[in-house]
Amino acid sequence: MTTPLPTWADQMENLKEVGERLLLTAERNDTEARRQDMYRYVLGAVSNGFLNYVNADYGRPTITPLWNHQYNYGGPNPDFAYKFTLIDPKGTYRISGFRGTSRFVEITQQSTDFAGSGTGKPGAITNDLDQLSIGEDGYFGVILSAQKPEGYVGDWWELGADTASLLIRATSADWKREVDPRLAIDRLDDVPRPTPEQMAARFSNLPAWISQIIELDIGLTRYYREHHGINTISKSQRMADTDPFKGQIYLDGAFEIEDDEALILETEIPEQYRYWQILLADDRFATVDWVNRQSSLNDVQARLDSDGKFRAVISVRDPGVPNWLDTGGEPWGIIQMRWNRCSSAPTPVVTKVALADVRKHLPADTPVITPELRREQLRVRREAAQLRQFW
Repeated sequence: MTTPLPTWADQMENLKEVGERLLLTAERNDTEARRQDMYRYVLGAVSNGFLNYVNADYGRPTITPLWNHQYNYGGPNPDFAYKFTLIDPKGTYRISGFRGTSRFVEITQQSTDFAGSGTGKPGAITNDLDQLSIGEDGYFGVILSAQKPEGYVGDWWELGADTASLLIRATSADWKREVDPRLAIDRLDDVPRPTPEQMAARFSNLPAWISQIIELDIGLTRYYREHHGINTISKSQRMADTDPFKGQIYLDGAFEIEDDEALILETEIPEQYRYWQILLADDRFATVDWVNRQSSLNDVQARLDSDGKFRAVISVRDPGVPNWLDTGGEPWGIIQMRWNRCSSAPTPVVTKVALADVRKHLPADTPVITPELRREQLRVRREAAQLRQFW
């Protein structure tokens, strides 16, 4: 006699405690607004887990959205369109599509499925689409397998034995004008469709996906606050030890300021770089709403001062300067920068000042951004953000 599989009621009961537990873990139970926002946040993780985990089919994979302004987990970089698929390291796959004009497009073989499976070993493999032979029309195709198929002469990437998923990052600095890639994946060796038992098991493990994708981020924000400091920023050794995106240096710290205070972040810019960026995130490592607020800047969006330095003002209220980084009213959160393939990796200096005194600490020729101009800038930003291919 076979054991009956979980019913719908069983699966719903299995999910029941996740929201309340994560609410307390995130320490966002202090107001009704933050409580309801956290419930919405956990519900988003349920949707994310269905799309990327429960509904996944190792035999017939598709590339799906992982992190974006709606799936706001892991401090997503607003310049990245993140895509994802689970993968079987024993399989043979073909990834194809059109390169587009994004600054760069990287595909990382990860050893985790974000639900507690996989080896979780560091040292993942990252490949770049620009390593491939790309046709005049922008089309490409590459085989991904443990061994190169016999007699095959096209582009091939080795598939690592510990790979459990692929993370795709399509990077655009000019959101409105750069064209995101279009990607497809096909498994070339035949495998059976998932059994009812396998489908039920994936559904039953959905709470593990939700918990891991949120709790890891909450833990990371507390780590940065404790080890990197408040109202400062420094190079992240933790990310350097584990990050698979070679050639990228992270800098992290926490902000915690009152409404009448501001942080002025000042840094040299490397002479050579592929890309650089800065963002603000809340205490869950959810990036502050970058579609409707200027909570991030990159090397295209930022204004450099006449001495070549980048200066940003982090504050709750608009200080009327070009490089304002909006905290979104968060009591505290994270400052994160990336230097990508740069000739140097400067560490910015962060200074806390009274909001009213901001211009005393900036060059005299810093432009004034009026409320009317800010509204227009945000309108342009909102349009450009929505033109990205996140879905």
